[in-house]
This record gives sequence, C-alpha cells and structure tokens, in this order.
Amino acid sequence: MPSQPSTSCESSTSNPKTKEVTVYAEYRHLGKCKRVRTGFKISERYWDNEKKIIRANGTPDVGRDNKHLNFVLTGLNEWVNQLYIKNGQLYPTIDQFNAGYYQDAAKLQQAGEASKSQATLVDALRCFIDEHPDWAPATRKGFGTLINNITSYQLAQKTTWLLPTLTNEDITKWQHWLLKTYDYKNATLGKRVRLLRQLLREKEAPNVKLGKVKPLYTQRLAPPVVLHQHEIEALRNLDLHFSRKLARVRDLMIAQIFSGLRFSDLVRLHKDNIQKGHIVMRMQKTDMLVRVPIFQPLQKVLNKYIDLETGALLLPNLSNQKFNEYIKELCQLIPALRKPVVIEAKKRDKTITTETPKWELISSHSSRQSFCTMCLELGYYIKDTMQWSGHRTLAAFSRYTGLTDLYEDAGADFSARYAAKLSS
Repeated sequence: MPSQPSTSCESSTSNPKTKEVTVYAEYRHLGKCKRVRTGFKISERYWDNEKKIIRANGTPDVGRDNKHLNFVLTGLNEWVNQLYIKNGQLYPTIDQFNAGYYQDAAKLQQAGEASKSQATLVDALRCFIDEHPDWAPATRKGFGTLINNITSYQLAQKTTWLLPTLTNEDITKWQHWLLKTYDYKNATLGKRVRLLRQLLREKEAPNVKLGKVKPLYTQRLAPPVVLHQHEIEALRNLDLHFSRKLARVRDLMIAQIFSGLRFSDLVRLHKDNIQKGHIVMRMQKTDMLVRVPIFQPLQKVLNKYIDLETGALLLPNLSNQKFNEYIKELCQLIPALRKPVVIEAKKRDKTITTETPKWELISSHSSRQSFCTMCLELGYYIKDTMQWSGHRTLAAFSRYTGLTDLYEDAGADFSARYAAKLSS
C-alpha cells in the first residue's frame, strides 16, 4: 500500500543571478509531483524554507501574502480530500488530480485574489507589527492600542474597515467618535492618528489622501510656550551646586536650546557628528541630514562632556520621560517661569481659557521650539533656521515658533522708519 501523499508550499530558484525563488504549492504521490502556482516571486533570503512562509519585508504586505499562500495550500488539500472520498478512500493519482483540478483552478485563483483585496485594516496593522520585530515595546503597545480603538469603533458602528474602501471621511468620523467616547486630549489623539498615518504610508489605501489624514486637534489659539533670552540666561546662571542631577539636566537643556535637536537626536550625539564647527547628523525621526552651527553656549556644554583621553563625547544618558520630569523640577527654580501663562484653546465649539504656571508647560520639545524662536529674534533668516532645525516646510516650522519678545519702542521705531521711507 502506498504511503500517504504530501502537500506543502515549496520554492525553486528561478533566476540564479537575482536569487529569486518561485513559491508554489505541491502534491506528491507515487513519485510524481503536481505543482500549483501561488503567483509569488521573492528574493531567496526572504523565504523561510523551514516554516514555509515569507519572511518580514519579503513583500509589501507579508501578512496578507502568507495568508494567500495558506489559502492556495488549503484549496489544494480540500481538492485532494474530495478525490480521496470519491475514490473509496484511495488517494488520487497525479493524472486523476489533473483531470478535475483544472476545472476549479480559475475559481480558486479568483477566490485567492478576492481574499487579498479584502484585507481589513486591523489585519494589516497586526501584520505591520509582526514585520517590525525591532520596534521598542512602547511603539508596539501604541499600535496595540490603535487596534483596540479601531476594533471598538467597528463594533459600535457595525462596520469593518477595509484598505481598498477606506476613506478620509471614515478616519474623520472615527476621530470624532474617539473624542466623544474617550474624551482624548490633543497629544493622545495625535498619537493615534500619527500611527495610522505610519501604516497608510506603507499599505495601499487608494481612496485615502494621506496629506489630509490629520488629527482633530483641539485648536490652540496661542503659539507654543518657549523660553526667551532673559529666561534662558536665568537658566544658565542658576546655582545648582546642591544637585548634580539637575546640573546635568540643565546642561542637556542648554544643549537643546542652542542646537534645536530633538532629545532623541541629542542623546545619540557623538564626536563623529562634530565637523568643522558644526553638528552634522541624520535626524532619527525624519531621516533628514542637518548641519547645525555650534554656537558658543553649546560648545561650553560639549566641552564639559568630552573625555580628555579618548576624545569621546559622553553626554548624560537619560530617557525622554525622566528628562521631562526633571525639566519641570529644574524650571520651578526660576522665578520668571513660576508666573502664570494664559492659554486659550478651542475644543469643538467651545473656547477654554486656563492659567498655568509656565514651568508646567515646559518639556524637552520646548527647547527645540525656543531655538527656532531665538534664531528669528536674533535676525537669522527663516530659511537658514529651517535648515538647522530640519523642517522641510514653512507650515511645519511655523508651529514651532512662539511670540517674539515685545518691544516698548516698537511703535516709535515704526514711525521713524515710515517717515524715513517717505522722505527718500
């Protein structure tokens, strides 16, 4: 009695130069083999021959395509089982298999294509997470929360988001639902939308205009809170002999204020990034290359953390969370930052006014915003400042600049300039 035949997904090298493999499902019986095409050709290094799956990054949508491979293999198994029953519990020969299989081959292919086109957004998100095993736990947790938010919305609205049919209007309605259901704040809603944008940049959703996928921010009617020159000097001159921790936090904050770097980039700074009086590095978030002049206050901070023996730059190593916590502790020591700041915000159809001590509003990002504002106050061109801060568009840059200091003689100065222009 012949041994039980096997069905599995296999691959064969189709192009020795490019190392591409063709993936197919096969049925083996009595020394003969029937191969069923899956439609995939991928680089050999992305095919896991042991697990019979496409590895991460092997195709634009690995999760969906592995499901399709499984679909083809399942269809093959089902056809073999049908013939097995018809033959009186005898496995079909390859000739018998061919005689009937071609009748349903077209249907199987159509069903496979349909399964690929009906990819849900939640499935795409789960596959997207699997494709990035190197992500930090916090990032994976953020995507998990996004999946929960979308799943809850779908249950409440009795709908399912599919990538081929998803629209900007769907995303807007979802955001309104989140605000109503969970009363999310600006930052929280912004995180959800940012992660969704990250997915849609890589997964095709033909009816979504990515540029219009933006959070329904509570509109802020005031510019961001920044440190002005007199506050920066108060920070630099603060006596911190009693706390080595706060002294190191102050150094990092000054380095940020005079470089405009994000905190995630600042802590990656090393001696190779310092070239001809500039910091030259590729920003982690945007992959944009920036060249920031090393201004004198920044140079003073860098000099404190250069190892005299090796020349290595050893800036204090803190997490962003701890840094933000210590910044507030530090800024409370500056009298000017203990004064209240009036904040007006528009939440849906209401305008909300609050008064908050300025130190409570200061974060690591405030230093980057202070850099942009300070450069404009000192008369540098917007174009130069944008190149230093790594902003590609004026719209993005404008969100980083606070109000410049108010000058009491601005009115008189205008009258003098206006009169001089008339007489010329």
